Amino acid sequence: MNSFFPPWRGGAETYVYNLARNLVRRGHNVVVYCGAEPIKPGTEVVDGIRIERLRILCKLYGTPVMPTLSARLMRESADVLHANFPSPLGALLTGVVSKWKSIPSVLTWHNDLPAVTRTAGAFVAIHNEIVLPVYMRYFDRVIATSKTYANTSPILQRFADRVALIPNGVDTARFNPRVSGEEIRKKLGLTGHNLLLFVGALTEWHRYKGLDVLLSAMQLLKNTNENVRLLVVGDGSLAPEYRHLADSLSVSDDVIFAGNVPEDDLPKCYACSDMLIQPSKDRSEGFGLTILEANATGKPVIGSDVGGIPSVIDQGKNGFLVPPNDPVALSEEIRSVLHSESVLSRMGRNGRVIAEKHDWSIIAERTEQLYEGLI
Repeated sequence: MNSFFPPWRGGAETYVYNLARNLVRRGHNVVVYCGAEPIKPGTEVVDGIRIERLRILCKLYGTPVMPTLSARLMRESADVLHANFPSPLGALLTGVVSKWKSIPSVLTWHNDLPAVTRTAGAFVAIHNEIVLPVYMRYFDRVIATSKTYANTSPILQRFADRVALIPNGVDTARFNPRVSGEEIRKKLGLTGHNLLLFVGALTEWHRYKGLDVLLSAMQLLKNTNENVRLLVVGDGSLAPEYRHLADSLSVSDDVIFAGNVPEDDLPKCYACSDMLIQPSKDRSEGFGLTILEANATGKPVIGSDVGGIPSVIDQGKNGFLVPPNDPVALSEEIRSVLHSESVLSRMGRNGRVIAEKHDWSIIAERTEQLYEGLI
């Protein structure tokens, strides 16, 4: 169970799709329950996965309320129930059904609930202290995607006896160094420029991705006459705000807002860049799947030393870590790396080696072993 499923874009959605697809390849029957957006409610089969897209009544803290979810789950004859967080209501209903039907259950904890506003902070406090203890006791195991996050999350520390470490994965066939980015560079007029890449949703719930910090770093790079462009892949309600910020910082001509590019073009976007920038602001960033996607394409990453990112970026090996919310430090690190072709090349090669150890086939096998232990 997850809040949404592709074509909805997000880290948890990428996780669910690739895990389910690889479990099907391993001979399992997989059913995914999710909110219907952005398409109509109904049943469909994608890569052997049965997708049950449910009607959404409303959204609570950005996650869908699906009135029929509990009844539909009750009718399923499953060996294991697997929910994904952050989706508090989905986790609650999955946990209750698991207890009621005596079915083993697993919860993947992608990240703690972020308190994006004062009102949201009150909701998070109520959830963490009152609601969460109710349903967490129903889950047999909780998957943490990084050791760093498991060791620093107040929630995961409370349930440490049930935490299993299984990282996120990447499709190393789809994202690989043989993909050419020249088509994208020519199309966007980027030939001859150093190119930075940002991939992420531009929504209120993803402010923590730190695009504003990166835009400020771009201003500093421009002021030192660096020949740098930024490609922003992703869209959402905050896109006009970020465009306005780029304009106010006088970097509009140096930033390309590409929106949600077609799936077939995403690997090409990584390939056309010199490096990915992951400027996340806080621990809402539980892992950073885009880091693996960039590394799999042979590209290094500069990311914030926050959340689960330090478990993915090995300092100086496949990328560099910088303090969060610090455009000066970020711009200086970008400048340093861009000025060394050998560093870019070496970290790109190292990144590919790291990504291959995270191929989804490996991650699915480890998850399967977890299921088998519970059954």
